[in-house]
Amino acid sequence: MFSSDDTVNLVGNEKARILVDAFGERGFDYIGNGHADLEIWKQARTAYIANNSSSLRRKLELSGAQVKSVDTPSRSLRIWIKALRVHQYAKNALIFVPMLTAHAYTVHDILSASLAFVAFSLCASSAYLLNDVIDLNADRQHPSKKNRPFACGAIPVLDGIIAIPVLVLLAFGCAALISPLFAAVLLAYFVLTLAYSFTLKRRLIVDIVVLATLYTTRVIAGAAALPVVPSEWLLAFSMFIFTSLALVKRYVELAMRVDRELPDPTNRNYRLIDLPIVGALAAASGFNAVTIFALYVSSPAVGGLYRHPELLWLVCPVLMYWLSRMVILAHRRVLDDDPIVFALSDRNSRICAGFMIAIVMLAS
Repeated sequence: MFSSDDTVNLVGNEKARILVDAFGERGFDYIGNGHADLEIWKQARTAYIANNSSSLRRKLELSGAQVKSVDTPSRSLRIWIKALRVHQYAKNALIFVPMLTAHAYTVHDILSASLAFVAFSLCASSAYLLNDVIDLNADRQHPSKKNRPFACGAIPVLDGIIAIPVLVLLAFGCAALISPLFAAVLLAYFVLTLAYSFTLKRRLIVDIVVLATLYTTRVIAGAAALPVVPSEWLLAFSMFIFTSLALVKRYVELAMRVDRELPDPTNRNYRLIDLPIVGALAAASGFNAVTIFALYVSSPAVGGLYRHPELLWLVCPVLMYWLSRMVILAHRRVLDDDPIVFALSDRNSRICAGFMIAIVMLAS
C-alpha cells in the first residue's frame, strides 16, 4: 500500500515512479480524475478516468494510453449543496441578533437583515470551497473529510475554482444593495476568512480567536445592515461563547485522533497531549460568557429595552446547562466535529433555545 505522509506527497511523477518501481511499466492499472494523474496514466496498462472532462480524455488518448471511463456520482444539486455546506447557513442567523436585541421589526429592517443573510451565506460558501481546495490532500487522508465532494472526486476541483469568484461577486452584489457600511463589514469578514484558510488556522490558539471573531463579525454585520449600533455587551458575550464553541470543535478533532491512535494533525498546530487543556479552556470561556450575560442583566442598559428585565436572569442557568452539556458530550465522544451543527439537530439544544427565546419574549 502506498500513501502520502508528512515528508512525501504522492502525486504526479513521484507516484508514477513508485508504481513503476513496484509493478514495472505498463504493469498496473490506475484510476484518476485530474491532470495531476497524467504522468501516472502514461505508465499504466489501462487508464481509468473518473472524470468526464473531454480535454483530459484527449490528452490521455494522444499519449497512447488505453482509456476507460469510470462512472462517477453526477454533479447533482444535492452534491453541490453538500460542497457549498448549505447546512452551515444556520450560523448566519446571527445576522438577525441585532435586529432582535434592538427590537427593530419594521419591514425594511427585516428585508435588510434577510438580504444580509443571503450575502453572508454566499460569501461563506465561497470560503468553504476555497478551504476545501486548499486542504484537498489533507482531507483525502482524514477519516471523515475524505468524503467531501472535492476530496472524493464527486466534483472536479476546476469546477470549484470557477464557482468561488462567482459566489463572491453575487455576495458583494447583494451587499451593495444594503449599504456601503455592510459591504465593508462583509469585505472584512472575507479577508479574515482568506487569512484563516491560508495561514491563521495553522497557528495555535490564533485559529480559535479568529473563528470567534468570524462569528462575532456576523453580529456586527447584522447591526450594519439595519443600521443600529451593536451593544458592547453583545459583542463581548459573542466573543466568549464562540471562543468556547471553537475550542469544543478542536477538542472533538483531537479526541477523534486520540481514539483512532492517529498522529498529531499536520494542518493544525495542536498536539494530542493538548486535549485536556483544550477542554478546560472551552469550559472556562463558556462560563465567562454566562458571567458577561449576568453583568449585562444587572446593568442600567437593560431597563430601557425590557419591561421585565429580571426575567432575563433565567437565561443564565439554561446557558450554563447547555454549555456544560456540550463539553461533557464532547468528552464522551458523542459530539459531531462542529458543535453548532450538532446543536441544530440535538433535541436538548433545541429545547434550551426555545426556553431562552420564550424568556426574552416574556421579558420584552
